[in-house]
Parts: sequence; structure tokens; C-alpha cells
Amino acid sequence: MSLALRTVLECEDAGVDSPRIGLFYGFSGFGKTVAASFVAARTGAAYIAAQSVWSQRTLLEAIAEELGITRFEKTAPKILRQIVDQLNHEPRALIIDETDHLVNKRSVEIIRDIHDSTPIAIMLIGEEALPSKLKEWERFDNRVLIATPAQPASLADALKLRDHYCTRVRVSDDLAELFQKRCKGITRRIVTNLRAAQRAAAEDGVGEIDATWWGNRPVSNGDLPVRRKEFA
Repeated sequence: MSLALRTVLECEDAGVDSPRIGLFYGFSGFGKTVAASFVAARTGAAYIAAQSVWSQRTLLEAIAEELGITRFEKTAPKILRQIVDQLNHEPRALIIDETDHLVNKRSVEIIRDIHDSTPIAIMLIGEEALPSKLKEWERFDNRVLIATPAQPASLADALKLRDHYCTRVRVSDDLAELFQKRCKGITRRIVTNLRAAQRAAAEDGVGEIDATWWGNRPVSNGDLPVRRKEFA
């Protein structure tokens, strides 16, 4: 969350004559979307999450709707003008999640047009290859100020996740650390195990759990179970 927030703030502080696009990228499960939601709530940024079926017009309509524009113009260029006018009237950062779905010339040029026509900061969020994908378009790459790799969850992060998600049972530090290590810092999987632990504690009628209580229970870490071949 702090890395994502720092990325947006650095772009906001760059000034209108400087590049103001930041990339926040990394492997699936590192908590990028959660971080984006936190930054949007903290800064008032507009936030959209792209989908694989989006066209350029869909992208424009999603941004316009997030900005509070309720009546769209009939053509894509005019919707773009509505967005630019709104952002110049009420500047706010723009966060686009799942940007990998938009890595094509027309969509990238739309984002560049918004950057060049307004004073706002833009943060694009995507998978680990996003920076290299965007380098295909030099005019766009020149607008990128900073590229921040998302990091796996640390023990401190796991404890914060524990405090947020486990409100009905007390989960010890050592159990949260077990999940953090076994899940290799993947936020989504840590949360999955914390929730599973809370449910298991409720079923057992236990109000406080630790690594000893967890014992040999499996940890959901993405590894597929191996079925041993039985020989006759």
C-alpha cells in the first residue's frame, strides 16, 4: 500500500511539464488491487479495473462514468473531450487496474492523450511484464516517470492482514508468520489461510489459536496435491 501511494504522490508532485505516469506492477496475488483501492480512498483518485473484452470506447466510458459524467457523447473523440474537460475542471489522479488488458496501440494512445491534455497523475497497475510491454510505444514510454514493483507481503504485512481479517478470534504472530512463509508472501493466499483458520477456530469453539494449534493442517499455498500412483 505504501509503495502504491508513494508512486501516485511522486507523479502528482512532478508538475505539469514533467511525465506523470507511474507503473505499479508485479506477480498475481501480491495485493496490487487492494493497494490501489487504498490509494484511491486515501487520495480521492478515480479508479477503474479494465476487463479483457473492453474496446477503446468501453475504456473511455468507464473513465467518464468514474468521473461522474452521466451523459456520454456519441463518438469516442467527444467522450475523450468530456474526460479531459472534467479533469481540467476538477483534477484528480487516475488509477487503471488490470492494464495488461489495454496494452494495444489505441488504448495506450487514449491514456497518453489524457496525460498530455490534463495536469493529473496516472497510475497503471498490471502484471510483472507490464513495463516491458509498454516500451513498444516510445511516445508513451517517455511519459512514464516511475515504475514500482510490488513486493511480497512481509511478516509485518501479514500481521496487519491478520488484524484486519481475523476479528472473531485471536491469531498468534507465529501462525500468521507460518502462513506468510508457506505462501511466499502472496497476499491473496495469506488472507485465504487466515480466513480458513478463523473458521476452523469457530468450529472448534476456540477463541485463541497459534501455530501449535494449527499443527499439521494443510496450508493453501497454490501447490497442487500429488496423487501417488498405485501399483497392483
